[in-house]
Amino acid sequence: MNGSNKKRELVINKVKRFPVIVFLKRILPLLVAISLFFLTFLFGLWNVREFDYSGSELDTVSSSDLDSYLTKYIGENIFLLSISDVEKKLFDSNGYIKEVYIKKVLPWKLEINIKEFKPTYLGYSSDRCILFADTGKMISEICKECEQECLEKKTTELYLVSDSSLEGNGVLIFYDEISSIQRVLSEFEYMVDSIEISNGIARVKDIEGQIFIFDMTYDFDTQLGRVYIVCQKIDEDMIKFSSLDLRFERPVMHLE
Repeated sequence: MNGSNKKRELVINKVKRFPVIVFLKRILPLLVAISLFFLTFLFGLWNVREFDYSGSELDTVSSSDLDSYLTKYIGENIFLLSISDVEKKLFDSNGYIKEVYIKKVLPWKLEINIKEFKPTYLGYSSDRCILFADTGKMISEICKECEQECLEKKTTELYLVSDSSLEGNGVLIFYDEISSIQRVLSEFEYMVDSIEISNGIARVKDIEGQIFIFDMTYDFDTQLGRVYIVCQKIDEDMIKFSSLDLRFERPVMHLE
């Protein structure tokens, strides 16, 4: 009996040493792991089920709005899902969305961090009421042929009205000039409330009703420089004025 057992063991050991058997023993764990992984694909373990917006800074866009934009991605495989496609979908769906950061969290969640544009300028021109962000980017078109309604929608935004289009390629055409006017006047504590642009001439009204007049198309930097000189004099002499025209070498001031 012992002899037959030894022969059996010898045969088994020889079989174990066959190259094919040795190879199979080495790769069997990997084959099992790969098979189980593909089974998880078949049963949808890695399909997107949840969106997490907890890190987002949302004032205007709601999480329910975001869910509605992303419905098409529910059930898609998280490994095969393109982050850039999701980002593009969000940007195309809502003009308030400024920045999007997306992280895949296994097995089925997307962590989405969103920052919004700050609505800053409300403009009416070419029969269109348009909301612009603090960067000058167009957020949305509010309405058409609705000048009075547009003005009534003003809250904290600077109101713009122009006899020519204010928007081009999705941005505020006079953004650089307007933001420069705001910056310079704010240094002297004049807070701009509205700007009316006609034939390139801007009538800038502050919250106290004082008017500053600029030519938006000619030697604009020089006009901004005049603001510093004249406003310093106004502060020193405590001058009360109703309007200040910066278009001329010697600015024209109308006193109250």
